[in-house]
Amino acid sequence: MKNLTKAELFKLKKSTAYRTLFIIFLLTEIIVQINNIGNSVAYPKYNPTYTGIGWLSELHRPFSIYAITLFLFAAFFVNGDFTGRTFYASLLCGTERKNAFGAKMISVFAGGVPLALVSLLPGTILWSIHTGFGMDFGIKAAFLIIKAFVWQILISFAIISHTVFFAVIAKSKTSTFVWSFGSLYVVGVLRANIGRIIPNPALGEILKFLVSLYYLNIWTFLASVLLKLLAAGYIFEKFDLK
Repeated sequence: MKNLTKAELFKLKKSTAYRTLFIIFLLTEIIVQINNIGNSVAYPKYNPTYTGIGWLSELHRPFSIYAITLFLFAAFFVNGDFTGRTFYASLLCGTERKNAFGAKMISVFAGGVPLALVSLLPGTILWSIHTGFGMDFGIKAAFLIIKAFVWQILISFAIISHTVFFAVIAKSKTSTFVWSFGSLYVVGVLRANIGRIIPNPALGEILKFLVSLYYLNIWTFLASVLLKLLAAGYIFEKFDLK
């Protein structure tokens, strides 16, 4: 397991595709935040202005750029071993399935951490330059910074676990991306419009509660990540990898 994990982390470190995705995401975030700052100056009535800590503490970031980046990374990094038959070849060499899956999960989550930080740092730095950080550095500021980074990394893990679940089912990069993004998009639309879709108020409230379980608190959030990984691990161990 230890050697497998080292090999997977080395593969991630040397991955040209991952470095390219990282740079594209970083440049995109910088461009988006510069545009947001420009709009806040030109059209302050319609665009919010943040301080650095205000942006850092904002959990409702644009879903598309960050999520699509993670979907692409997880889908291609995990499914590359299916399409390239790397998983199958390693099992023929005597590697246990649970070890192969565990090493891949460690590496894919490790790859999600830098992407999570990219979603925070450009905005925080650029808004701090534009309007100031918004508070003195101290214990409170340090707590807010740590909290923001922890939450963003957890969100990264949640999106990755969602993609991994579909990866072991689809075993296809394109299908994994489409299923992962599409399913969360449908749930998001349903959650926002459930009152109009379901005319019965009581039934609507029940369904709204069910689709909102993921967002209720840290424990339901972490439980959803764990359940998806357990389900993905079971499918990986029990079903054909070809």
